[in-house]
Amino acid sequence: MQQFGLNEDQRLISDAVRTLAKEKFAPGAAQADRKYRPPVENLQVLAEHGYTGLFLPEAYGGAGLGLMDTVLVIEQLARSCANTAILFSCTDGATPRALLHLGSDAHKDRYLHRIAKGEVLTAWSMSEANAGSDVGNVQTRAVQDGDYLVLNGSKLWCTAAQVADLFLVLVRLTPAPGLAGVGAVLIDKDTPGFTVSKHLDLLGLRGTGMAELVFQDCRIPASNLLLPAGGMRQLFQVLDADRIAGNPPICLGVAEAALEHITAHLQERTQFGKPLAEQQGLQWKLADMAIDVEAARALLYRAAARVDAGEPSIVDTSITKTYVNQMAVRVTNEAMQLAGAYGLSEEYPYERHFRDVRGMSIGYGTTEIHRSSIARELLKGNYAF
Repeated sequence: MQQFGLNEDQRLISDAVRTLAKEKFAPGAAQADRKYRPPVENLQVLAEHGYTGLFLPEAYGGAGLGLMDTVLVIEQLARSCANTAILFSCTDGATPRALLHLGSDAHKDRYLHRIAKGEVLTAWSMSEANAGSDVGNVQTRAVQDGDYLVLNGSKLWCTAAQVADLFLVLVRLTPAPGLAGVGAVLIDKDTPGFTVSKHLDLLGLRGTGMAELVFQDCRIPASNLLLPAGGMRQLFQVLDADRIAGNPPICLGVAEAALEHITAHLQERTQFGKPLAEQQGLQWKLADMAIDVEAARALLYRAAARVDAGEPSIVDTSITKTYVNQMAVRVTNEAMQLAGAYGLSEEYPYERHFRDVRGMSIGYGTTEIHRSSIARELLKGNYAF
């Protein structure tokens, strides 16, 4: 299908990644889920084909492409393997974006070339037991000690933690309350006093290497400070772009896969002497699923295109994430229902599709938080409709 709004190069990228993922990544997707194993080898395949570092400037070994290109790659990866897609979105997402826009020249020279080559995998760590959406309540501390910062505390829900080489970690740098005291540091995986602790088992996305991080008198050079206290608004601007490119395309790709699989199933399975696909009630359900998928794609592509045009919007981000998240839950749940008992079997992808998208309404800001953002901007008169 020729997607509206894409140029020829973008269509070629989308088609090429879809073919690559279907051939190389789809066959191992179920095993990555069942064995809780991050398919990190897939990232090396993507690097070999030139798909890592898409948005990084050519000066750092990247392709210098836009947000739309990243969206397209992640969408097609998720269509075959959601775990591969989310690992890619971590190592080609928020942390390298923050390095590019907020890092020092030394930070960029040290990491960006290797990230572009797929040699350094990255993770972003924000959440704690009492700090998720409330970032201002971060309690992991970094205290100045001469030329070093000493970290103590722990972080939760760090995606890609088990495979990452470089971590961007939000910490409390000063006693100032709320966001005023919070900043960000860079930590290499082999730093003494830093431990990637227990694996965190979740409902879905079981192959993302999600884990707890623990810091016990972890000493890092003061030069590893990426963002001083009080600069979180700058970091949020980076995260807003990642909320478009990192989460919604995964949901969209999985929903597309669910629709593709259930369409084939209804054509193949016979009940009462005829294929299920000939029953009008089921046809209408398929139609509603297709409408949902196409509406979500339109919202996502529009949001990405506006960022690339230099017109980012908080409302665009929140509307897109909220709608695409909830669309994916609806579509994968309906596919599971239409598949009957097959939908509940681990031998088929339906239940995995549902599990993989369910948590996306919580990650990258809950849909409730995003609804609050939408309403706030509407009430301020900052959004024309």
